[in-house]
Amino acid sequence: MNLFNFTANFGSEESCRLHFKEERDKIGVQCKCGSKEHFWIKSRWSYECKKCRSRISLRSGTIMQSSNLSFLIWYKTMFLLTATKKGFSSKEIQKQLGLKRYEPVWSMVHKLRKAMGNRDARYTLEGMIEFDEGYFTIESSEIEQEKGIRGRGAVGKSNVAIMAESTILEDIETGGKIKSLQIF
Repeated sequence: MNLFNFTANFGSEESCRLHFKEERDKIGVQCKCGSKEHFWIKSRWSYECKKCRSRISLRSGTIMQSSNLSFLIWYKTMFLLTATKKGFSSKEIQKQLGLKRYEPVWSMVHKLRKAMGNRDARYTLEGMIEFDEGYFTIESSEIEQEKGIRGRGAVGKSNVAIMAESTILEDIETGGKIKSLQIF
């Protein structure tokens, strides 16, 4: 999703809340009494349990629980964290969103990164896998180490371009399929 599509779909607090509610309804809401049946109270933006009448906020049981930051801020942060390969620091997100306090932004970013990591851990790669870019550490000369270079040209780090291709080939003798890996 690009910036224009994001702004068109999630340009206001209400559009973000409605989207979040739709996604939350798909998963389901469970009360502390165990009931999964509830009413929606639009004026309070909360659920009410049909069994025990306790109220459950839209944020309850999610990573947004106990946060005073708006849904719009959360959605903008999710967009920024996923919009680029390089990523954003908490300080940069604070600056981009025009927020005064660093601590809530830091907490939000770490909760989102943890949730993204937990989600990624549930899946394994299979089928066709593409590898975009990679950097491998190789030993550098003593001259480079003495210069004290920082960043990508840092001590002990050199960029090495590697390209690999994995294809399934047919064995001529047996007719069976074998995998071939070529490294360039």
